[in-house]
Amino acid sequence: MGIFIYLFILNLFYYRNILQAFQRGIVHLTLGKFLLNNYHYEIKPDKAAYQKNILIMDDFIINILNTLAQNASILSKFMLLIVGNYLLKGGVIMAVLWYLWFKENSLNTHNREKIILTLYSIIIAIILGRGLQNFLPYRARPILNPEFNFPYQLYCQDTWSSFPSDHAMIFFGLATGIFRVSKKWGLFSYTYALVIICLPRIYLGFHYPTDVLAGAAIGIFLIWVISFLKISRRLEKKTIALSIKYPGIFYACLFILSYQIATLFDDSRDLVEALYHFFFK
Repeated sequence: MGIFIYLFILNLFYYRNILQAFQRGIVHLTLGKFLLNNYHYEIKPDKAAYQKNILIMDDFIINILNTLAQNASILSKFMLLIVGNYLLKGGVIMAVLWYLWFKENSLNTHNREKIILTLYSIIIAIILGRGLQNFLPYRARPILNPEFNFPYQLYCQDTWSSFPSDHAMIFFGLATGIFRVSKKWGLFSYTYALVIICLPRIYLGFHYPTDVLAGAAIGIFLIWVISFLKISRRLEKKTIALSIKYPGIFYACLFILSYQIATLFDDSRDLVEALYHFFFK
């Protein structure tokens, strides 16, 4: 499956057509299997050993960071400050997005359409992330594992699976959307998402490194795939038309959406959960 996704992405960049990329991906994968079977270059990885190696790598990195946390109090305090501060997390990335929206060269180009598509894609990423966390096998967060002996016992949702990281999915997705508009600000956003948003969550035990890696890969992949869909073009143009016709309503909704993305839809989640308990339990 991983090989097919890799081939699909390569063909998507080359052909710029999602159906053709899908077809070519199947052809290349089938051809590769034929050559391997006929010329006896068999690759039979031990799945259990592979998963064990991944877990060992995760534990190794967590133990290194945990040792550092126990001996670097200033760094740990800085990580604690960042991890719970929405202004430093989502606020900065959303500010970059708003800056690019009002930048001069965005007024007469397709940059605003790309930003609109990014915001729509992030909503899909939120839904997809929660779906994956609910339907994939549960993975407890590192901070809940007593073997790691974290110096800071922070509160976290023990019912929420650690894999994949929704933080990584959302903010690497946003960084990809920003990269499509501006390479310079995109690279800044990728770096910011990794160092300021995701690294503290690994450092403090909210996620394993592979949780972040998987979330980032899904977020990046999702943005690029949606950007190639024909329906996305129509959605972009209709939304831009509405922003011109009803600017007051549009910017009010854009502000609310920006706020919710910056706070990872925490208020929306709490509201939906409260309504669910009120009406169904």
